[in-house]
Amino acid sequence: MSSGIRLQDRDIELLKKIIDFNGLPGPQIVEIFFNESVYGYKRLKQLQDNGYLKQVYYYAQNKKNNRLFAQRISAIYYATSKTLRELGYTIDPRYVVPKEDRLDVANLVGNLLARIPSLISKRQAIEKYSLKNFMPVSCVVPNDNPIFIYVLGNKIGRYDLGRIAGFIKSEVIPGAKHFIISRKFREKLFLQNAYFIPWSFATEYLPNIVNDHNFYIKEFLSITKKQFPGIKFLSYQEPLFKAEYNGEILHIGELISGNNQLRLILEEPPENTYIYAPSRKHFYGVRLKQGSFLFYSKKDKQIFKMYSKNNRMYSIPHVFDIN
Repeated sequence: MSSGIRLQDRDIELLKKIIDFNGLPGPQIVEIFFNESVYGYKRLKQLQDNGYLKQVYYYAQNKKNNRLFAQRISAIYYATSKTLRELGYTIDPRYVVPKEDRLDVANLVGNLLARIPSLISKRQAIEKYSLKNFMPVSCVVPNDNPIFIYVLGNKIGRYDLGRIAGFIKSEVIPGAKHFIISRKFREKLFLQNAYFIPWSFATEYLPNIVNDHNFYIKEFLSITKKQFPGIKFLSYQEPLFKAEYNGEILHIGELISGNNQLRLILEEPPENTYIYAPSRKHFYGVRLKQGSFLFYSKKDKQIFKMYSKNNRMYSIPHVFDIN
């Protein structure tokens, strides 16, 4: 039997955050609210034993020795009717329970929250921006130019893609940026004013982009300065910098932040285009029709040339030959 506990200010704060997000993963709750993990997990257990929290386990499919198995990733904690009642909420308890077929989304959003403290939940975003309840936004970074984040997990609603596309196209909120996180590139969301970041990179790249939208172009410009001493940057019109090196014009950009406008430009890139990319493999949505471009792989720390042959794209190591 539980011994009974008195809710502390920190307990109330974390319970409210769990309610806002319809559940959060244990490791991230502990990271956000506790300085010491042993006590953090102990307190979560006490809250659970006293009827304030329940949990459901998120399992992900993994592969080892060519065999698939279910790996437990984290426990997702969510609030109970007792919590709602004691904290004065009038929400139906059914609506603070994470959806069992979207625990991967709940886990990723929780990881983003731990890295982006200003992140607000879908529930908060609906109220702040007067959105419809059916709008499949996952979370938002509220600032002068809010960042809407759409996390598409293994299970996607029948109308989700259409609703996301319609909302982005409507430009209801001027200046807003829209980031799609998914394990695969969604053609229906290949919109010029949207960004696509692969699922596996979201927790690494998105926090940097939130803190500074130009984080990765600045990082790449720093790299190019070392690669091409004396390079002169002439102008910048997103998504490409124009630069001059030894009498040649270079067009410099980065694909790490997932800019779809750049993906369109890379179908027929300008001469001497040089791109910063996660790796040789991460060119989702890019369909090089003619010409070629060079790119620097963040993973490989090496320059490659991308070219098209028989309607397929290939990359080979390359030495930049502007002398």
